[in-house]
Amino acid sequence: MDIVLYGLITVMVSLTLLQAFRLRRHYRNTLYPALFANYLEYFWRYQFRQNLSISSWLKQELGFHRLLYNSVVDQNGRVEQTYVTLLCTRGVFVIRDVHYEGQISGKQNGKHWIVRRQTQDETKNYRIANPAAGLHQYSRYQSQVLGGVTCKEILAFPDAADLTQANSDVCLLHYNEVVNWIKPLPECFSEPQILTAFEKVAKK
Repeated sequence: MDIVLYGLITVMVSLTLLQAFRLRRHYRNTLYPALFANYLEYFWRYQFRQNLSISSWLKQELGFHRLLYNSVVDQNGRVEQTYVTLLCTRGVFVIRDVHYEGQISGKQNGKHWIVRRQTQDETKNYRIANPAAGLHQYSRYQSQVLGGVTCKEILAFPDAADLTQANSDVCLLHYNEVVNWIKPLPECFSEPQILTAFEKVAKK
């Protein structure tokens, strides 16, 4: 009996560690470390609570809140755009996680932006679609679902990205700047309003 129990425990621990390793690849180099206290909290809430709508870090910094997640995939089923919607007492924030590092350059109304990355041997330039276009479209959708609530838009980039050559009509921030940018804004949403809005979007 003890041998069977030991075996079951070993299998469960092994599976948990495997899942933790797999999830960490989806956690690193994204916006998530700026939204959660650490990877342990993220993993615990994902794996065991199955609820990533609340963060102890955001509760400490912003108070009552809820988080929503969505992705846009291309025709091949690959994730093309990643969004986090933050509902807090400062309002509703639709945040697009733009994973590109290097120097980001582009104009507000430009169809494409340029990403320049320096490697050991050469500098590589490649085009990406203006990320604000997709953000505007998704933000309008969220606003409609919420009954016309104004959504503040944020493009969030890795901390190492150089944003000095990028111009946009939406806020451009590094991951580690997002919470600090939101924190001093005036409160305009109550806790009941947040819960009502969260339930509306979560049902979609």
